[in-house]
Amino acid sequence: MSRSDQRLTSLSWLTLLLLGGGCSGSPEHVAQENHGSLAPTASAARAAGTLNPDRAREVLIRLEQAYSKALITKDRAFLESYYAPDFRGGNWMGFWTKSTMLKAVLDDRYSVRSMDLSNLQVRSVGTIGTVQGVSTEVTMINGKDTSGRWSFTDVFEFRGGRWVAIASHTSELKPDQPDRS
Repeated sequence: MSRSDQRLTSLSWLTLLLLGGGCSGSPEHVAQENHGSLAPTASAARAAGTLNPDRAREVLIRLEQAYSKALITKDRAFLESYYAPDFRGGNWMGFWTKSTMLKAVLDDRYSVRSMDLSNLQVRSVGTIGTVQGVSTEVTMINGKDTSGRWSFTDVFEFRGGRWVAIASHTSELKPDQPDRS
């Protein structure tokens, strides 16, 4: 299967995933945590097929929590490894690449004092995983308070033995909007 066919297949699974589909009963890749990133074991590197959904859920939640900490501490090494080279994200300010996202979140004009995650829902199919949730943040951009509640959808792909963010979208939740999970 060519790389473009593999990507098309992944996108087809992603569409099903986002529409609420699911898949289970697949061969398992076993990964271990290593300083916030995932390093595959020898058996995982040889394993073929898809990832264990339960393991993927656990790892993706920890990855989201580590991402929140990295934004607060401006952990450049973590953030550079978190975003895939072809990352594309969107929010109220437009679309972002890995390069523009790193520039923005590492800039001194962007400040995160706290970021609490809730209502995390994880789905995985094959090598694609999504995390949807709510982030309650205390943030500032250019001295302007941008604190609030934000719904987000992050899309990850298991590449080279670890999960990387390939896409993301964030929308503001107004104070009178309930979480509808």
